Amino acid sequence: MCLDIWRHKKKVLPLLLLMAIGSIIYYLYTLELERELEEGAASTTSRLERDIRDLQAVFESEVIPDLGALGRPARGNWTEEQLEAIDKSQRETGYNAWLSKRISPERTLYDMRHRSCKKLKYPLEKLPSVSVVITYHNEEASVLLRTLSSLRSRTPVQLLREVILVDDGSTQVDEKLNDFIKIKFLNMVQHRRITTQVGLMHARVVGAELALADVLVFLDCHVEVTKGWLEPLLAPILEDNRTCTTPIIDTIDFDTFAYRRGKPSRGFFNWEFNYIQLPLLKEEAVAMPAPHKNPIMNGGLFAIGREWFSKLGGYDKKLKIWGAEQFELSLKLWLCGGQILEVPCSRIGHLFRDGKFQVRYTNKDKNSERKLISRNYRRVAEIWLDEYKDKLFANMPHLTVIPVGNLAEQRDLKKRLHCKPFKWFLDNLAADFLNLYPILDPAEYASGVLQSVSSPKLCLDRKEPRNGQPKLGPCSSDHVFPSPEQYWSLTNRRELRSGFYCLEVRNQGVNVHIYQCHGQSGNQFWSFDSKTHQVVSGQQQNLRHCLEAQPESNSVTSSVCDLKNHRQRWKFGYQNKQRLQHFWDNVKTQ
Repeated sequence: MCLDIWRHKKKVLPLLLLMAIGSIIYYLYTLELERELEEGAASTTSRLERDIRDLQAVFESEVIPDLGALGRPARGNWTEEQLEAIDKSQRETGYNAWLSKRISPERTLYDMRHRSCKKLKYPLEKLPSVSVVITYHNEEASVLLRTLSSLRSRTPVQLLREVILVDDGSTQVDEKLNDFIKIKFLNMVQHRRITTQVGLMHARVVGAELALADVLVFLDCHVEVTKGWLEPLLAPILEDNRTCTTPIIDTIDFDTFAYRRGKPSRGFFNWEFNYIQLPLLKEEAVAMPAPHKNPIMNGGLFAIGREWFSKLGGYDKKLKIWGAEQFELSLKLWLCGGQILEVPCSRIGHLFRDGKFQVRYTNKDKNSERKLISRNYRRVAEIWLDEYKDKLFANMPHLTVIPVGNLAEQRDLKKRLHCKPFKWFLDNLAADFLNLYPILDPAEYASGVLQSVSSPKLCLDRKEPRNGQPKLGPCSSDHVFPSPEQYWSLTNRRELRSGFYCLEVRNQGVNVHIYQCHGQSGNQFWSFDSKTHQVVSGQQQNLRHCLEAQPESNSVTSSVCDLKNHRQRWKFGYQNKQRLQHFWDNVKTQ
C-alpha cells in the first residue's frame, strides 16, 4: 500500500510542478499584455490629442481672444490687406466671414431675457427631450461651429438628446470639418450627408425621420442660442402636444457680429406672399412676456412634437428647394387643430445677410429659381387659401400660368384632418391684418404716370434702376394706363407703389430708392398736394421732403420743400380728387 501511495505521488508531483510553471508564465504574460495595452492606450490618446490639435489649428487658430465677447461688436484696427479680405468675404457670403473666423466658437453672450423670464422655474424632469435638426448647404465652417457650440453650452444636457446635422448636397465638402465635429462634439451630433441638394424642406424631413426625441427643434445653421432658450419653448408643448412654439429672433449683425435684441411680433403674409410682421395686440402687449399667438411663423426656428409633425405630413413633399414652406406649415397647423405661440422668454440670435446680397439656393439661373419659388406659392394658395387665392392671383397674375403639379395628396390630408377653411383663419387671427391689407382695396388716391411738370417729356420710371434708385424716362403715350414700369399709384396705405416695389427715402430724406413694399409707412409714406403739385415724403410735418426731378442726369432726389422750385412739381395721370380731400383723415402728423 505504501508503494502504491509513492507511485501515486510520483505521478502528481510533476503535474503540480507543471501547473506552477504555467501559472508563472500566465502571470508574466498578463503583465506584459497589460503593459502593451497601457502603451497602446497612451499611444491612442496621444494620437487623438494630436488630431485635435491639428484640427484646431485648421479651424480655430485665427481666433482672437475676447473678440465679440458678450455679443459686442467685433472691431479692430485692420490693415488695408485685411479690409480687402473682409470685403471679399462679404461679397461671397453676404456677411463678414473673415471676421467670423476670428470670433471664438465659444463666445459669450449677454442674458437678453426679460427680468420676469429669469425668475421662471421649469420642471426639467417633466419636460420632453429634443432632437435639434439643422440643415446646411455650403455653410461657412466658423458660423456652423458657433451654432453647435452655443447649443452645447446653453442647453440642459438632460433635454438635448441629439443634434441631427444634415448636409444638403454641399458642393464644398470639407472632410476635416466633419472630423472636427465628431471629435469636438463627440456623441452630441449625428451627421448625415445628402449627396444631391434636395432643398430645405426635404432635408428637414430627412432629419426628422432620423430623430429619436419626442420634440423636434428646427434651427437654421447660422444662429446662436442664448441662456434659457429651450425650456420656455417646451413648456407650452408639454401642456398641449399640438402646439408649435417659436422664439423671439434677435439679430446678429452681418458686418460686426454684434448681437442685437429683437422685438416680439406676430408674423403674417400680405397679398403678395411677402412675410410681414405685425405688432402685438394690446392685450398681448400687456401680458408680456407671456406666450402669444403667432399667425405665421418666420419658418427658420421652431419647436414641434415629432408625432404631431408627422401627422401633419411634415412639409408638402412637392414643395421644391425653398420658399412658402413657412406659410404652408403655419396654415396647416392653425387650420388642422393646432396652434403657434411665440414665446418671448426664448431668444435666439440669427445671422442675417447683407440686404444687398443676392442669395442663390441652387445652381440654376435666376429665372429658373424664381419659377420654383412661384410654383411653391401657387401650391400653397391652391390648397389652403380657398376662394381667397383669387386676391393673391390678382396681385401676382404670373402664378396662374405656373404648373402646380398633383395636389391630390395634400387635398386628402386636408380632408382626413378635418381642417377648417381659410376664412376661419381670417376671422380669428387677422382683424388688424385686414385693416392694413383689406380684401377689397379702396380706390387709389392717384395713379398712372408721375410726370415732371418742369420737364414734361420725362416720367418716373423703375425699369433698370441705378443702384436701386429710380430714374426719369420718356413718358408713355398713355398717361392713365402706361407701361408697368411707369405705372405708379398712391395707395390706400399711402405708398407710392409700382408693382411689388415702393418709393422710399433714406439718409434723412435725401436719397430716393426703390425697395420692396413693407406696408409699415415710415420711410415709404408719401402724399400728394394737388394744389402745389408736390409729391411729399414723410408723415410728420417737421420731417417732410419733396420729390425733385434732376433732368440733367435723368434721376430724382428728395430735398426740402420749396414752392418756388419748379422741379418739385409733378402730375399724376389720374387723380381721385374726392379721395384726396380726405387723405389726412385719421393720420397723425405730429
